[in-house]
Amino acid sequence: MQKYILVGFAAVVGSFCHPSQSLASEWGCQVLLCLSGDWQGTPSCHPPIYKLIAAMKAPGFSWPTCPQANSGAARFDRYEDCPTGWQAVWSSDSDRPAMREEANMCRIKSDKLTLPVTSTSDRFGHDNEAGPQRVKIEIDGKFVPAEVSMISNDGPSFQGNDSTYYIIARPMRMKPWYIEYDDANGVRQKSWFNLNMP
Repeated sequence: MQKYILVGFAAVVGSFCHPSQSLASEWGCQVLLCLSGDWQGTPSCHPPIYKLIAAMKAPGFSWPTCPQANSGAARFDRYEDCPTGWQAVWSSDSDRPAMREEANMCRIKSDKLTLPVTSTSDRFGHDNEAGPQRVKIEIDGKFVPAEVSMISNDGPSFQGNDSTYYIIARPMRMKPWYIEYDDANGVRQKSWFNLNMP
């Protein structure tokens, strides 16, 4: 089905473009159409997406766009949003990269957490009394490993009367790429995808 849509879409694109524009935008529109659907499961999408993946490795790569759909370059967003009420943070200052990227952990103050917590009686150090305590928190029906940390204004202390927080690894997206475009009704859409070879 998508094969016929792809061919028809390319024909429509060509009819609205001058010859020089047609070649430039046809591939971008093919890429957009394929990435907004199941490109891995659609054989007719393999050639334009394989071409895209190869082109991304070349110096000076520019993402192919589809002017008819007002699409821009795709963007990469490695992490899912933190659960409701949680704050995105870095695990430590040493983990913060030189380049701007998203925080890799999620944190919530213990008195704000309303989800079930199960203690594992383990700690991260070799000594049973050393290091932050490990727990499991039930989030969306799954038990997620977490640590309990005492946070002060001066940083982690794990003792005293500082605030207690639960910290979990920020979930990673199965489809970390997204592309935005206008649909047939002019409504802005966002499609998520990955570039894993089928």
